[in-house]
Amino acid sequence: MPTAIKDTQRLRARHARWLQMAGRGLSPPNPYAWLTGDTFDTMPAPATEWQALGYPPFGRGVALLASAIATTRWVAERYDTSIGIHVPLPDQPAVLVDPYPDVTPWAYRWAVVEDGILYGNHFALYGDLDWRTKRPGWVVPLAADDVWILQDPETGEWTWVVGGDEISRDAMLHIPFGNRSGEILGRGILFQYADWLGAALAAEDYAGHYFSGGGLPPAVLQSPNVLTETQAEDLKDKWREFTNTREPVVLPTGYVLTPIVSNAEQAQLVQSRQWTAEMVAMMLGIPAWKLSLPGPTMTYQNVETADIDFVRDGVDRYSAPIAAAFTKYLVPSGTQVRFDWSSRQRADATTTASTLTAYVAAGILTVDEARAVIGRPPTTDVPAEPAAVEPAGPTPASVVATEET
Repeated sequence: MPTAIKDTQRLRARHARWLQMAGRGLSPPNPYAWLTGDTFDTMPAPATEWQALGYPPFGRGVALLASAIATTRWVAERYDTSIGIHVPLPDQPAVLVDPYPDVTPWAYRWAVVEDGILYGNHFALYGDLDWRTKRPGWVVPLAADDVWILQDPETGEWTWVVGGDEISRDAMLHIPFGNRSGEILGRGILFQYADWLGAALAAEDYAGHYFSGGGLPPAVLQSPNVLTETQAEDLKDKWREFTNTREPVVLPTGYVLTPIVSNAEQAQLVQSRQWTAEMVAMMLGIPAWKLSLPGPTMTYQNVETADIDFVRDGVDRYSAPIAAAFTKYLVPSGTQVRFDWSSRQRADATTTASTLTAYVAAGILTVDEARAVIGRPPTTDVPAEPAAVEPAGPTPASVVATEET
């Protein structure tokens, strides 16, 4: 079977399973399973997009990654053979300045990152050509879970399908955020970790019920006599009335009250919730301290170094595919798109000043290049010429007469 068809069938089957299990949620299993021969499904339902984003560590982690890319400047640059480095174009392509006219560039980049994290793919239709670059000047993004693949089993040719309409491959921008060789679609968090997230959310739901008093009954009432179901319900109702008033309770002779005391720490719920949050941080490639999780004590310089590692090892996981796709499909050949991380990977002011001073002294950078690193305009290094001195002329006769007198 062609790979593209397997991709589509695989994802469609998984989505159908998500919808089926999400609709069933945590409801009791089929009570007639013993009669029909069905098996009991004891596994929690895989997490949906909204459930995953509603889990604070996961939602916050996605926001950190999306914000880091959305707030970072991206530029188109070309290699200058005369100086041997890439130089930003003086006139940036329209697709970078305003990629999707209906929203801000910040909002577009944020959405692209969310598509990549959750679904592993970003799709957009090409807009009109930019007359300067002869490439699309803007794009129209599509919902990542609404795009499918249709392939001819005889010829192997495939095309995109959105809402029942076929869209040719040359009309669609596709950014896969990691896929195996021979596969078309990328794999996001919901594809890789939906089952694990579902179990984590089920544990979180249980912990919430535990801390709100629903994990265990508060006490056990024992009666000396055999009670009917109606009498037992009446006894529980009277007990609730007494406990709501917080008044002392006097039990009839023969009745025994046994309180049930449980310790959340002994139940390891706190440790379990912390461990789950740490796993989410690892899953997203975010340092634990960025999610306010406990970790080793860090000095200011350690935190700064960790932030550089965060960009290099976590954020770049999603920014690099975006830059590579825009470079290949949306800017002219010989031009590359790059996110400018210099402002986020810069050391503290003292270290930066010392480093730039050493570079200037060694002749590695000019003064203007060093000033550009810290966002300062260029200055003139040529010293000002001294003021001209008027040549001495003949002494006026009146001054001579005065001096002789």
